[in-house]
Amino acid sequence: MTTHQKLQSQRIRRALAVLLLAPVTLALAWADPAPTTTPPSQPASTATTAKPAPTQKVAAKPKATPASAKSSTSTTSSTSASTKAPVVEQLPTVVVIAATRTPQAPDTTATTSTVITRDELEANQYISVPDALMKVPGLSVVQSGVPGQQTSVFIHGMDSNQTLLTIDGRRQPVGLDGAADFTNLTLDNIDQIEVVRTPSSSLEGGNASGGQINLVTLSGRGLAQPISSAYFEGGSYGTYRENVQSRGAVGNFDYAVSGSNEDSDMNRYNENYRNTVYRGNFGYQITPDVYVDVHSGYSLANAGSPNAIEYPDPVARIETQDWYISPEVVAKVADFYTTKLYFNYDQQQQNFHDLFNDFVFNFASSTNLRINTDSVDWQNNLQLAHNWQITAGIQGDDSTVSQFDDFAGRTTLQNSLTNIGGYVESQWEALPGLNVLTSVRDDHYSDFSGAVSWRQGVAYTVAPTQTVLHASGASSYTPPSLEQLYFPGFSNPNLKPETSLGWEAGVAQPFLDGKVTPSVTYFHNHITNYIQDDANFIPQNIGQATTHGFEVDIKAKPIDQLELDVNYTNLTAENDSAGVGLLRRPSNTTNFTATWMPITPLTLSMGGSWIVGRQDVDPVSFQEVAAPNYFTLRASATYKINSYVSLWVRGENITNTQYQPVLGFPALGAAVYGGIKVSF
Repeated sequence: MTTHQKLQSQRIRRALAVLLLAPVTLALAWADPAPTTTPPSQPASTATTAKPAPTQKVAAKPKATPASAKSSTSTTSSTSASTKAPVVEQLPTVVVIAATRTPQAPDTTATTSTVITRDELEANQYISVPDALMKVPGLSVVQSGVPGQQTSVFIHGMDSNQTLLTIDGRRQPVGLDGAADFTNLTLDNIDQIEVVRTPSSSLEGGNASGGQINLVTLSGRGLAQPISSAYFEGGSYGTYRENVQSRGAVGNFDYAVSGSNEDSDMNRYNENYRNTVYRGNFGYQITPDVYVDVHSGYSLANAGSPNAIEYPDPVARIETQDWYISPEVVAKVADFYTTKLYFNYDQQQQNFHDLFNDFVFNFASSTNLRINTDSVDWQNNLQLAHNWQITAGIQGDDSTVSQFDDFAGRTTLQNSLTNIGGYVESQWEALPGLNVLTSVRDDHYSDFSGAVSWRQGVAYTVAPTQTVLHASGASSYTPPSLEQLYFPGFSNPNLKPETSLGWEAGVAQPFLDGKVTPSVTYFHNHITNYIQDDANFIPQNIGQATTHGFEVDIKAKPIDQLELDVNYTNLTAENDSAGVGLLRRPSNTTNFTATWMPITPLTLSMGGSWIVGRQDVDPVSFQEVAAPNYFTLRASATYKINSYVSLWVRGENITNTQYQPVLGFPALGAAVYGGIKVSF
């Protein structure tokens, strides 16, 4: 390295140090003293956090659960005399955990965030997590034709392996391709979905360069009596769905469990699908300041793998099995200090069987792929002052992958990868309504170089007009996938993480006393060390890519019975090195949803998406081509007979649009479903 380059590198490091340390230093200098006392019986999970939004005094549940205030089933009560609920500050009605690792009002996080509440999930009769995500601005949700086939989520044009999936803030493992698996994710036991479309590596590490999707599950804590339900749905394409769930509390013990099953037969041969899912949360308040819980889950999906319609395969099948168990302990150590530690063990197993020797590919295969992932996260929240909080911790993963080939009679893939990272975040309310967020993380990997990431964000609410302004800049990274590092014959163990630099700025302005709120955000991401295949199909750090554009969202509630949401995303996503567009990321996406309650028992909903300007690979020529535009429309009606029984009917793709989300894999045509739910 030349002397000039060294000096330039030193200047950059110094500028970065000033950028990150200045807000922390000012926060320390101008912080208001922290309170000296808090109610001694305050539960561990309600330790104070920086919450600039207005609060009110209420009797709290033993644990604050985001968005439960909007759920018709959230009830406040004490679980026992020994853990009698104190008077504490109530969080805003809608909060987001994913943006800062602590419950915050979205407007204070300096991120581009969307929270889909349980009320919205039920009013629109969404069936799966991908269904609900399709309404979110800035997202591209791509399913290979029909339910049960590979489903990818792109945030602001970034790759699917740059979208991190967490459940209750607990990092979920990735597959062989480095991406989270959204294919079989149902809404069982889900209270709300949080979508953060801001680079988040500085808190969450790799695979969060695009952002994070966090699923918040239901809890039985604080319920005076159990809440249970069962539903059945049937409809087009031989589809049947069943679900039972229950949650409640007995003394200091609480639970929330659910189980469901889906069977479908699609529009062409070898596309039948079955998905069985269990989720269960169990917790215990050991003392007023210590709470432990165990989250668990199991899913078993079996789907045909028909290949593209140009080369149909009548027998190939994929069976995907996943189970996890995750204990966590949360303790209030002092008035200003709360700590929590979780461990998560997850096992993914995929069995692929294809004994069909077709005339095109002359291919037969039967493989068993298994990925075991251990994750641990120790997070510490320190409320150093009324207006200043520090969050710091250590997070690590250990993944082991193995693949056995039945035809070869041997293990063809066997490797492991370990990572450990430390993170720290400062949340400082410098002035009323002005929030400054600074975070940095350092990661170290067992098999390749580590990475440092950071984020600096500012959010400001102008009190007289309630205008919300936010801006942030962040560096992020994406580690190579297990497939890119280890897959026999097509891997490169010398790969380095992809790095990216992103920034965004946005504004939201409510009008007419909040009845109409338009918002707009501009975003820009530049990726270096972009991993691409060379001429021999070996991945190399040889590319660069850029994504940029803007999203506009208009939410309106002209009357109490009617809610409207229209959003538009303009996106340019390019492989700069190759001079081509990134695949399956539309240039223009428009979504709308409308929910209307003309009479108290009846809820009507309608939603649509218009997708324009996609690039994809032609399944015959294997050349990159422009894919056709398409528009889809869905609608539902729910009638609540009484507090125990409700009925619904739902139509999907009611215009019967013939389209292919991925070229060669057509989506389902018009479909109608109906069901009944009994609550008790």
